[in-house]
Amino acid sequence: MASSSSAQHTVLASLGFLPVSEKLTRGNFPGWRAQVLSSIRGAEVYEFLSPTVEPPAKFLPKKEGGEKEAAPILNKEYTTWVAKDQQVLSYLLVSVSKEILQQISTATTAAEAWAGIEGFFASQSRAKLISTRMALATASKGTSSIADYYSKMKSLADEMASAGRRLEDDEMVSYILTGLDDDYDSVVTSVANRVEPISLGELYTQLISHEQRLEMRSGGSQSSANLASRGGRGSNNNFNRGRGGFSRGGGGGGRNPENAWNNNNTVRHPFQAGLICQVCGKEGHPAYRCFKRFDASVTGPPQKSASAAMSSSYGVDTNWYMDSGATDHITGELDKLSVRDRYHRGDHIHAANGSGMEISHVGHSVVQSPSHNIHLHNVLHVPAASKNLVSVNRLTRDNNAFVEFHPDQFFIKEAVTKRTLLRGKAEGGLYPIKSIPHRSSPNKQALGAAKPSASIWHSRLGHASTAIVNQILSRHKLSCVQDVNFKHVCDSCQRGKSHQLPYPKSTSVSTSPLELIFSDVWGPAPTSVGHFNYYVSFIDDYSKFTWIYLLHHKSKVFQCFRDFQNLVERQFDKKIRAM
Repeated sequence: MASSSSAQHTVLASLGFLPVSEKLTRGNFPGWRAQVLSSIRGAEVYEFLSPTVEPPAKFLPKKEGGEKEAAPILNKEYTTWVAKDQQVLSYLLVSVSKEILQQISTATTAAEAWAGIEGFFASQSRAKLISTRMALATASKGTSSIADYYSKMKSLADEMASAGRRLEDDEMVSYILTGLDDDYDSVVTSVANRVEPISLGELYTQLISHEQRLEMRSGGSQSSANLASRGGRGSNNNFNRGRGGFSRGGGGGGRNPENAWNNNNTVRHPFQAGLICQVCGKEGHPAYRCFKRFDASVTGPPQKSASAAMSSSYGVDTNWYMDSGATDHITGELDKLSVRDRYHRGDHIHAANGSGMEISHVGHSVVQSPSHNIHLHNVLHVPAASKNLVSVNRLTRDNNAFVEFHPDQFFIKEAVTKRTLLRGKAEGGLYPIKSIPHRSSPNKQALGAAKPSASIWHSRLGHASTAIVNQILSRHKLSCVQDVNFKHVCDSCQRGKSHQLPYPKSTSVSTSPLELIFSDVWGPAPTSVGHFNYYVSFIDDYSKFTWIYLLHHKSKVFQCFRDFQNLVERQFDKKIRAM
């Protein structure tokens, strides 16, 4: 095979074609196309790839006055053209893989083979362009760093270029700025207000610089406002702005005024001793000045746990301990079971010393951790147990995981993805799983439950119709008090749907026809069969008899009333008294 490949390369080189470094596959068309076209242009046979190219005449034209039955003479230019065309076709065929060769194996000329190759990859290129452009338009920075975000966007732009659509710097800048979050609004505004377009390198530099300033403000045990207002006190770089710009060294800049301006033209507020922020939990600034007040990942300062206080003050151990010799999960605290039932089998737990302990309840528990909740099923409540034990065998079955034990730590990992669900440290030769209480409800609460009525669900769901309320209650199995005889009329819905206040009650009473006539004009309406767009009605208050006239135009109302008046006054032999 090696000698055959080298022989092919020698033949191609003798014909003026340079062999490609890699044969054409489904994933390398742009690079392969560049190599092949440069080699074909170098051999001066590029015109053979054109679909409009025509070979010379196969035979020479007959001379005038010659014999009519003479044999035709073959044109040498035609044979030369066919030979070169077949050389280009051979070069294309040996430069593709077997998969692509099956698509163009029926081609007889170089132009047919080239058209088949480009047609095969045209649809793939269009699909790749669309998907990559959508990825660029919907990409966002999220929690990644500027470097990672820029690398991701750059790789997408490279994919666009490989598919035949190279993005200009202006397009890339707009895609990058669109995916930034609110922290980078100042950079977006400055770039948008520039007269000259910004290059990608300059934009990357500005974003990195802004990211570093954000990290400097939010990092450390004290806020950057504290460092700026108190002069640094031994730091290498103090960012207070005085007459000479930056001041270097410990305390060299002196003290700033109460509200000093820093080099970013933002106000630096003084450090307030004893004031704890309710957002980040750090000392020195109120919550409305905290840099992390808009960070969705910050859920508040760490809360004091009642279980931790109990453990330190009264010696109650609330941790779970891994036990590879236990056949079941065991706890002495009934409160650890989120769902529990009485245990009626009469079994006992036997310890290593042979003593038996009674089982009172069985239930389920959840061990909360910073990254993943560990579920413990069929936990046995043994009131005499002094420790909470986790059976390693049942833990791995309940969570589809496995456990790795190391001298100083242990890991609970997902069985399929090997992702770490929980990491803990070894303490005193044991492997404890420390439960983290829920931040939003660290203390126990007593809650009552009551079934709301249909009118309450109607108000909760934004005053939806009865059919929609019933559908939502049925689909999501929500509890509701059903009253068949109760017909609810929502006052807010009636007021919201009415266009005007109700009319006062009428006290007038008609004693004869034509004493009082009510009239109303309605329209414009969809054009009827007779091309009518309006109608006017006349109602007699005494008899409630109604006359309706169809109108083409609203301007015909008065003429219609004249006709109605003449009709009824002749019919009843009396005049209309009021309208």
